Amino acid sequence: MHVLTQSCVLFVWMHTLTFVKSQDCTRKQFVDGPLFDDSFDTSDLEASYSAGKQVRVSCRVGFSGFFKLTCTEGQWLSRGTKCQLRSCGHPGEAQSADFRLEKGEDFVFGSQVVYTCHKGYQMVSRTNFRRCMTEGWDGTVPVCEAKQCPVIHFDSKVLVNGDTDEATYGNVVRFSCKSNSEMLDGSAEIYCDENGEWIGKVPTCKAITCAVPAIENGYVTEDIQEYKEREVLHFECDPKYRRGEDRPSQCTKLGVQAEWSPTPVCEPITCKLQLPPLEGTRYEPAFRNVFLPGDLLTVNCGEKYWISNPQNISAVTTCKDNGEWTIRPICKEVICSNQRDRHVYSWNVYWRQIITLGETTPYRCTTGYMESATEATCTRDGWKPNPLCQEITCDRRDFETADVVRNNKQKYRYNDQVDYVCKEGYRGRFTLNCKDRGWTGNSQCSEIKCIRQVYQNADIDENVRNEYRYNDQVKYTCNNGHEGHFTLTCGETGWNGSPQCKLIQCKTLQIDNAYITHNEKESYGHNDRVQYACRKGSDRRFTVTCEQSGWTGIESCSACQNAAVPHGFVVGPYNDTVYYTCKHGYKLFTKGWWSEAKCIDGEWSGVQICIENEKCGETPVIPNGEVTPPRGQIKTARITCREGYNVNVNRLTCSNGTWHSQGVPTKEICTPFAVPCKAPPQVQNAVVLTSYQKKYLSDTEVTYKCRDKYTLLLGENTIRCKDGKWEAKNIECTQLPQEQ
Repeated sequence: MHVLTQSCVLFVWMHTLTFVKSQDCTRKQFVDGPLFDDSFDTSDLEASYSAGKQVRVSCRVGFSGFFKLTCTEGQWLSRGTKCQLRSCGHPGEAQSADFRLEKGEDFVFGSQVVYTCHKGYQMVSRTNFRRCMTEGWDGTVPVCEAKQCPVIHFDSKVLVNGDTDEATYGNVVRFSCKSNSEMLDGSAEIYCDENGEWIGKVPTCKAITCAVPAIENGYVTEDIQEYKEREVLHFECDPKYRRGEDRPSQCTKLGVQAEWSPTPVCEPITCKLQLPPLEGTRYEPAFRNVFLPGDLLTVNCGEKYWISNPQNISAVTTCKDNGEWTIRPICKEVICSNQRDRHVYSWNVYWRQIITLGETTPYRCTTGYMESATEATCTRDGWKPNPLCQEITCDRRDFETADVVRNNKQKYRYNDQVDYVCKEGYRGRFTLNCKDRGWTGNSQCSEIKCIRQVYQNADIDENVRNEYRYNDQVKYTCNNGHEGHFTLTCGETGWNGSPQCKLIQCKTLQIDNAYITHNEKESYGHNDRVQYACRKGSDRRFTVTCEQSGWTGIESCSACQNAAVPHGFVVGPYNDTVYYTCKHGYKLFTKGWWSEAKCIDGEWSGVQICIENEKCGETPVIPNGEVTPPRGQIKTARITCREGYNVNVNRLTCSNGTWHSQGVPTKEICTPFAVPCKAPPQVQNAVVLTSYQKKYLSDTEVTYKCRDKYTLLLGENTIRCKDGKWEAKNIECTQLPQEQ
């Protein structure tokens, strides 16, 4: 039994050992597997590794990396990066040289770069390459050195510009002669090439000369082999050929050499065209630019171009024997002058500006001229309208009320002045100025007018007005205690005539049974009052007044007698009153057909007279006025209005027994005067041609006058007073433009 047990244990142990050995990983397994490549160094690996074992695989020389293997269940598992070629970095730049990669594809182990010197440089290092080794690039960066050309030796007459001693590749040395009378014999410059050799010979200096040139289709007319400086070459061209230049060819030093200038050339006689043609020009035929004598060419111009003259837009020209065209085959643009006319003051065209057909510009004319249009237009005939500026003129003005006294002619130029004097019946002088809008100035004469004169003791007989014209006559009749007549005539300086009235006087009044108690004297004036007292039998006192008709207010100092009314009859008395009326064909002087009278202090008071029916009685009451009763056989009664009232009818007329006021109602006979105006408004840069007053009557007219170098803007210079207000007119004085 014991033996059996040991046998079983041995079997299990051997089976386990066999199973464990089957889980190992071998080197051969790695080398033959997909993880292996030639960059690995396996020389230090063991033949096998047990499960779970980790091992680092080394890289071959020239490679680097970190690569680990782990044995897991008989399989290699990897971690890290495989081996890669070791990098050496940039090999280094060499001055004046380039390098290229001769081996390998990158700067890694085993690669090699080769350096090459630039043109004109040579390698001075022992090697021209570098290799990437395990420790990096071997050697050093090669060195290139510039190749030098030999030292130059030159003549003392030669002037040298450049490095003659240590010139290297690309250096240039230039030569010229010190004397202006010599030229180089040889190259003007030499340069050092890539091989360190000079290209070209060092020149010398010699006197300036030109050889006889070979002239194709021409020949030299002189037997001279060599020409000195500034000498002229005389040559002729063969038939049908001509000189290329009209200027004579002269031996001239150009730079450092001597040449003929201009070059002597003989060319066929042809007419040539520039192709493509200039703007605005078109040719027929279109693609030919050389023409022989006799050939025709049609030239067509664009819309804004011309040929031959500004009116033509096409022309046919012929090539002549001398190589010239009968008409120059070039279309010129229609251009108007940018120089303004002498009468144009300003316009939107500046100096050197090109003005073409159809363009317009606003403009202004100088003083004394006016614009013919609002803008100028460029046309084929030049600027339109033509002229741009027309001279300002004024035709003579004639007035019914004034005559010319200075500078009388039919037509006037700008700023001309004409003096006028007003005719008879008018007042004033005036001057007109010819300006851009015609005549300026106050062309009015003031009509001579006289304001109605009002007198306290006289009235106008007829034709009563507030104003009267020149030579009008006004007749006055005296009143208010005055008598007489006078006439005033409206003249240049006002009213002419002597307004005189004689004062009415009354003689001392003798009244029976009465005596004067106050104001006794030999004679009395109008409105003088005298007091009387009755003598015996009465203590009455009364006052009489000297009036235009005589004494009024006379009373009797005796008892009342029988009342008597001529052309009437009396009834009574009844106590102290009687009643009376008029007989047939008569009427009472007062209103009504009967009246009464009372006996007072011995006199009948209120007794009226009876007048014929065809006569007028008592005058009507005039509101704000007084009526002076007529005297004698006069059938008119004068009307006087209170102060401040205007009399519209100055008398009443008796007709058919009734007073008439020329159809004017009595309440409208005396009307208030129109309201006067205060002083007229002030106008800047102007005065009023009359004396200053605080008040001006209605219908008064005043005239404004502008100061020198100013003129009325709208031409009106008068305003009128109407019922306390001046007319609303815009009177404005504006300054005249400055003359240029």
